[in-house]
Amino acid sequence: MSNLSYRSFLIIAVLALFTPGCETDIEIIAPKKDVTVIYGLLESNKTRHFIRINKAFVGEDSAKVLAAEPGINEYSDSELSAFVREKNLDGTETGAYWELNPTYVKSKEDGTFFSDSNKVYYFDADLAIDKEYELVCNIDVEGEDLKEVKASTRVIGSNQGAVTLLKPRFIGTTSQGGDRAEVDFISQGEYSNALEVEWSNTSGGASYTSYYRFYYTDVNKSTGERTRDSLTFSVGTERVTEGQTGTVSFQINPEEFFIQVDRNVEDYDFANADFERIASDTLQFFLEVADNTLATYIEVNQPATEVVQEQPEYTNVTNGIGIFASRFITSTKNFENPENSGRVFRKATIEELLYSTSVDEGSYNTVQKGFIVPGRCNQTTQTCR
Repeated sequence: MSNLSYRSFLIIAVLALFTPGCETDIEIIAPKKDVTVIYGLLESNKTRHFIRINKAFVGEDSAKVLAAEPGINEYSDSELSAFVREKNLDGTETGAYWELNPTYVKSKEDGTFFSDSNKVYYFDADLAIDKEYELVCNIDVEGEDLKEVKASTRVIGSNQGAVTLLKPRFIGTTSQGGDRAEVDFISQGEYSNALEVEWSNTSGGASYTSYYRFYYTDVNKSTGERTRDSLTFSVGTERVTEGQTGTVSFQINPEEFFIQVDRNVEDYDFANADFERIASDTLQFFLEVADNTLATYIEVNQPATEVVQEQPEYTNVTNGIGIFASRFITSTKNFENPENSGRVFRKATIEELLYSTSVDEGSYNTVQKGFIVPGRCNQTTQTCR
């Protein structure tokens, strides 16, 4: 390069650095665009149905700061009107129509988002499993075009009576001191190999999740104040072909019950206890059923275990994101006849819970939990109710 060419290159470079009008600021926040987020699960055995309808938000502050602002992800009453309409399976409308009513709930746990109250929408209706329900949201946000957001779902449930627990089998009441022998975790001084849990099926169910709950109550000896607590145990999840008939079965590991009680219930202070710890002799079994849309949504959003961590997006909401689907939740709780709620422990299982004498104490030691049951005492306390 000649000296003239080199000097010309330097002059051009310097001029480029100081030429006015060269924009160096970068806009890191894109223009705001409304995005509607919907979460709604309809249940055939409920009459009041709740739906979350929110909007995504953007701003110059961090997401954590913005999330703490009340109402930042909520539509105002002037921005949103929504309703649910009922359709036949051929797509024709039945004429049934329910407007969504806004309300505020205060049951949200503390967290990143504003939690003093949260806006949700509800409607009251008895829904049918042979119909389809369409959610329609009309969104009118200032500075944007009017937008219609839609989603549809059928409702799962049973058209052949109540969904019931078939195993452990309900035997019914017996004479005083009798043993209904419904839940048998101990057999001849050893853990039972397994306990089968079987539920009847539902129409439209694609994923079945079962669990059971053990209840116990601490009763203050001086005041009589009762504090109820519980432990929840997973039974399992079964994915089935949508619309599959018959029953759904699981297997319980009996040893796991005693191990988890030993790990999760505080030891009883026998020397200074000011309360009695009364164990319920009855387990309450639960079943949660998801339709294919909800089951797929749950599967897609499970934590990634592969090397590629990018998660695919799944939604059945048109012109928005989220999910509008159906679930069904039932349990063995019988509100009309509490004596027939749940399934009762066999005598040997109760004794193992109270005394920890049947199986090797190296596995667990539930006698240290101080449980008693009506008419039974804990050997360490030697006191019965």
